[in-house]
Amino acid sequence: MRFGKKVCYLLASMLVMYSCNSNEHELEMNITNAVNVEENAMVNSILENILNEVEYNMLSIDNGIATKQDSIPFVKIADNNNQENTKTLSINYGQQNSSDYLGKLKRGRITTQIEGEFKSEECCYTVSFEQYYINNLNITGSIKVDSRKSASFENLTFDVTFEEILFTDEKENTYTLSGKLSREWIEGYETSNNHWDDQFFISGTTSGINSEGREYQSEILTPLLVSHACEFIASGEVLFTAENESCTYSYGNGLCDNKGFFTKDGQQNQFEYGRYQFRYQK
Repeated sequence: MRFGKKVCYLLASMLVMYSCNSNEHELEMNITNAVNVEENAMVNSILENILNEVEYNMLSIDNGIATKQDSIPFVKIADNNNQENTKTLSINYGQQNSSDYLGKLKRGRITTQIEGEFKSEECCYTVSFEQYYINNLNITGSIKVDSRKSASFENLTFDVTFEEILFTDEKENTYTLSGKLSREWIEGYETSNNHWDDQFFISGTTSGINSEGREYQSEILTPLLVSHACEFIASGEVLFTAENESCTYSYGNGLCDNKGFFTKDGQQNQFEYGRYQFRYQK
C-alpha cells in the first residue's frame, strides 16, 4: 500500500514539473507579442512626431514665416547673439495639460539648440525636454541631429542619435531607447513654402529595455516613411527582437493611421499603436 502511494506521489510530481516546464516554454515563446510590438511601434512614432514638430518650426524660422499655432500654445525663437548663426527654439505647451489639434494631451517644453540653417549640409541641432509629457507619458533624454550629403544618399540626410531616451508613465512603468538613425529627405525639399509635402525615409537601429523589463533591439529592414502631414509612420518594416525571440512588424501600406501588423510563426497579427500609453502595469 505504501509502495502504491509512493508511486502516486512520484507520478503527481512528474505531472507538476511537466506542467511548469510547459508553461515556461509557452511564456518564452510569447515574449514577442502584440503588446511588445505595439509599444515599440508607439515609442518610434512618438519620437518621429517630435522631430516633425521641431523640423516644421525650424523651417518656418529659416523661411521667415510664422510658425504653426494649431497644435502649439507658444513658440519662442531666440538668436544667441554671442554665437554666430545659432538659435534656440522653444516649444512650450504650458504647465497644465492642453490638447493639440490631434487630441493628444501635452505639457512641458521642448527646447532645441540650432547651429546653421535646417536645409543646409552644415546644420546640427540638439533636442532636449523639460518636464515634457504626452498623454501623461513623461519623456526625458536628448536627440542630436547632424545634416550631411554623401555618395550613399542622393538627398539631404540627417544623422539622428537618441541618447538615453526614457519614457515613464503615471504608474512608474518605464521604456528606454538609444540608437542611431538616418533621416533622408525624399520629398518636399524644393517647396520651401509648403512644409506639408515633406517626406523622409528613416533607417537604422535602436535598443533598450521595454516596459516588461526585457532587453530589446529594433532594426529597420525597409525604410520607414514619415511625413510632416501625418502624426503616424505610414509604412516600413522593422525586425523586433525581445531577448532571444524575434518577429517582423510593418507599419502598413502608406495610410495615415495607427494600424500595423506583425508576422510570427507564419501568422499575421494586427495591432494599433496610437494610444501613447503602456499596457503592461507594475
